[in-house]
Amino acid sequence: MLLLLAQGPAAAPAPGAVLVGRVTAVAWPPQQGLATALAEEADRAPPFPGIGPLPSRPIRVILAPLTRGRLPRWSEGAAFPEAGTVVLLTDGPPDRLTGALRHELAHLALRWRVRHMLPLWFEEGYAAVAAGEWGRLDALRLNWQLARGVHMDLDELDRALRGDRTDAETAYGLATTAVLLLDRWGDGRGGRGLGPLIDNLAREPTFDAALRATYHVTEGDFESRWQRDVAQRYGWVSWSMAAGAFWAAAGLVLVWLVRVRRRRDRERKALLDEGWVVSDPDGPTA
Repeated sequence: MLLLLAQGPAAAPAPGAVLVGRVTAVAWPPQQGLATALAEEADRAPPFPGIGPLPSRPIRVILAPLTRGRLPRWSEGAAFPEAGTVVLLTDGPPDRLTGALRHELAHLALRWRVRHMLPLWFEEGYAAVAAGEWGRLDALRLNWQLARGVHMDLDELDRALRGDRTDAETAYGLATTAVLLLDRWGDGRGGRGLGPLIDNLAREPTFDAALRATYHVTEGDFESRWQRDVAQRYGWVSWSMAAGAFWAAAGLVLVWLVRVRRRRDRERKALLDEGWVVSDPDGPTA
């Protein structure tokens, strides 16, 4: 169902709202079509890992061209679970908004299920996994600083997520690896992935208690195992293989370009040689 709720006067355009199912999307007139498409995406959002479908409650999606410094410049959006609201920044490429919407909806799904705050690394890592942001893992494979070894604990990971763009991009990737490790542990204990952990997060008072109840490890145990897992997956060997594959591909492209250039040079030479008479080297020159 689509219903126009509000529209500003023509002389002074104001944000308008469209209603699609249970989702209200708010946007300025030039982006009403985009707002409708995103509202449809949000209304039929597929189930979230370990949680399932979003609860049947109202959701508001706001398309904002800017946030006046309230969000980092590199951010693509923000979620406000208590208000059931998602804010998406529209100054970036429009094709990235669908992924950003899924990421922010995952924050709503997680908070509505657990009902209390969790470590930032888990919340952001979960949202990245739910949104399928696998490009973050590809970036880690080419991160030579990470190849030297993880010297970051989970508290430092939380701080890096609030840092500048460079630190945050690496931190988001690392948070994703931490949640994927927990997901693999869950698959090995009955094939339910993150489901048992999230169920315990909703029951237990702390993240540590939920880890103990689900995997029989403390938060400190998990931290050390995660660091070893990252070292194995993104250490020197992984970096060398990823970098080697990149340069191998670059080399193949370069060889192809050289061959194309030589073929063109031969064709041009052949055209110049057609009908060309070589003068007698002992004859007069002009």
